Amino acid sequence: MIYLILLITIIITLCSIYLNTSKKKKSKNFYIFFLISIPTILIYMTKGNIQTFTYEQELNRYIESLTSNPDGIEEIDPQLMISFLEKKLKKEPRDINGWLILTRTCVISGYYQKADMHYKSALKNFPENENLLLEYSILKKNTKQTKSALNYLIKLKNFYPNNLKARELIIDILFENSREKIALKEIKELFNIRKNDSEYIKKIKERYNLK
Repeated sequence: MIYLILLITIIITLCSIYLNTSKKKKSKNFYIFFLISIPTILIYMTKGNIQTFTYEQELNRYIESLTSNPDGIEEIDPQLMISFLEKKLKKEPRDINGWLILTRTCVISGYYQKADMHYKSALKNFPENENLLLEYSILKKNTKQTKSALNYLIKLKNFYPNNLKARELIIDILFENSREKIALKEIKELFNIRKNDSEYIKKIKERYNLK
């Protein structure tokens, strides 16, 4: 790749000199050009970084190889991962795994505003995705945006009635905001879903101090 770029540069420069100089100056200009360009190329080849020209391609291959292995994700610099996925998802917005990795990396790294922005973008492409809705709701709850969190959780509950985590979070938010009657109604619905699971019902009763 580097050799091709240098060759094209040399050809273009030589043609430009040839077309824009008089015969008397051509030989002098050719001599000056080679006198400057050849040492420059040699210095770059020995001291420079040839990988600069293929950096993005190499980075893509490297990150993709690591993300295909769950254990490999921990080896990647979060900022590098975020930058890579932001560029990739602009070109491939229908990559649900890419959105999940990007949003989770932003949250883990403490970039909550950026995570919020990317969750919104992801939900535009996957408005009914269970993981996106749940994780975005948790982010909203953890950043004290309880009204917004509740809206997303209710939407999640409507799409996936058996998602226990969503229902428990709804109950948590309702109790935190002194809406006990609605919370108890939600608990009743939850018990109906898990009516054959006595251990789970017992756990919920203890969690919310119910008789």
